[in-house]
Amino acid sequence: TKVNVPKYLFFFSKNVQTLINFGIILLIFFVFCAFDGIVFTWKFFMLLYPVVCLVLFNLGVGLVLSAFYVFFRDMQYLWSIFTRLLMYVSAIFYTVDSFPELAQQAFHLNPVYLFISYFRQIVINGTIPSLWFHLLMLADAVIVLAVGCWMYWKYNQRFLYYV
Repeated sequence: TKVNVPKYLFFFSKNVQTLINFGIILLIFFVFCAFDGIVFTWKFFMLLYPVVCLVLFNLGVGLVLSAFYVFFRDMQYLWSIFTRLLMYVSAIFYTVDSFPELAQQAFHLNPVYLFISYFRQIVINGTIPSLWFHLLMLADAVIVLAVGCWMYWKYNQRFLYYV
């Protein structure tokens, strides 16, 4: 009595679990925003856009990493180092206003910075980012998802030989 389960279902289940965890943390974030005196407006509904883009981006990165993890066993250690570096260049703990204009534009090449900046603009500044910002975020998410789907589709038949 075998049940045919697609391989990507295990990957998607982890992403759904992480999305539920993110939703709970987001509720706690809104509670802290209320305690801090941040006024909730209709603009907070715009936070759904970066969350959807972030889910698509996360699925794409996960598909790429799932292919890399199978073929390169040391990828988990390299990914850990990469995420640590990514945290420092994503302007989580500092603002980019003190950098020269060219460096500020270079931050837009980092998709993680785009998500952080979007949340800051809505929650802290109370402004909606420009259309260009929306399109840039969507392009990053769609490109990474397309590359991830392509890599997974191309290499998933060879996964069994390496596991």
